Amino acid sequence: MNSVTLEEQLPLFQALSSELRVQILKLVVANSGISLRHLAEKLNLPQSTLSPHIGKLAACGLIRVEEEPASHGVQKCCYPKMTQILVDFGDSCNRLPLYQAEIPIGQYSDFDVTPTCGLATTSAFLGALDEPRLFAHPESSKAGILWFTTGYVEYILPNSSYWNTKIEKITLTFEIGSEAPGANNDWPSRIVFSLNGTCLGEWISPGDFADRRGRQNPSWWYRFLNQYGLFKTLTITTTGCFLDGKPISAVTVDDLQLDSQSVIKFRFEVPAGTPLSHGLTLYGQGFGDYNQDIKMMIQYRKE
Repeated sequence: MNSVTLEEQLPLFQALSSELRVQILKLVVANSGISLRHLAEKLNLPQSTLSPHIGKLAACGLIRVEEEPASHGVQKCCYPKMTQILVDFGDSCNRLPLYQAEIPIGQYSDFDVTPTCGLATTSAFLGALDEPRLFAHPESSKAGILWFTTGYVEYILPNSSYWNTKIEKITLTFEIGSEAPGANNDWPSRIVFSLNGTCLGEWISPGDFADRRGRQNPSWWYRFLNQYGLFKTLTITTTGCFLDGKPISAVTVDDLQLDSQSVIKFRFEVPAGTPLSHGLTLYGQGFGDYNQDIKMMIQYRKE
């Protein structure tokens, strides 16, 4: 999700004014990593006609285009950069520029996990599998994927506010799924999100997906392991907490009482002892379908 004002994002609105570009965007969101060739086939258009429209969507930040190896040379593939847009029609004179950061999957500040569990970089597993103590491995910050059955991992979110500003909205995007021994597409798991000890809500992950290879996975990653997750957007606003735009709790950013001195701790947790304690997997750069870690956006406002 991105938050935009009318003045700031005229190119975005212009890009969405074309019915063809809207069709292209829908296909890219539904088929992350789709090649230009496959897009052209689905739309029954020559690639030469498609290219300028792809350029407009990429220029305004709706999609990104990457060159990837193909059977003959390279091919251009399209990925969504946002799946929702919040348009603010109100007075934004006191709103400060959006602060953004990307937190590596392995850069957690605290953990308490149970097997099955593990971590891996794009080149190898970090030590043996199913050893919780290895979450304290000196190289854990380089991990591009982690998984566990019950417990939690916690991340400190950078806080760039100062004395006369107030946090108005926090948005986090990440790729996540369940954790089955090996993999299992039908493996629902209850995953709880919290911030500074306050429960923000929960989500039932439908499975630990391995029906195909993850588009970003390194070549050595075993085919029988979990391959990709689902892209989720968690937003905490002055009116409540939302996952992919749907409310999951009434907790507001004001309830969290954050200020310039606050240390912001965000936690992913799978509580033990429930019928749906089926773990979680977090996918970062180099793994899954989306080549990103945990992206954070904080909107500040002058008080």
